[in-house]
Amino acid sequence: MTLQSMNNVWGWIGTITGITGALFVALNFEYSKFGYISFMISAITWTIQGAKNKDKSLVFLNSVFICVNGLGIYRWFF
Repeated sequence: MTLQSMNNVWGWIGTITGITGALFVALNFEYSKFGYISFMISAITWTIQGAKNKDKSLVFLNSVFICVNGLGIYRWFF
């Protein structure tokens, strides 16, 4: 697997988990809290993608999302 295709994998993982997280939270059902875990995976993968592409704004944005999702996970699970 080349570096370019690996970058595409990280981006697609981030996209799919971000959409999944949004749907879980928006549906407001019994398992909505698991949306925060999906959002966390999305933010981590987008941070990796941004670091590989040297995109500081993407890294910063998703670093903030990691903190916010950490707060959501803490509030809903503990």
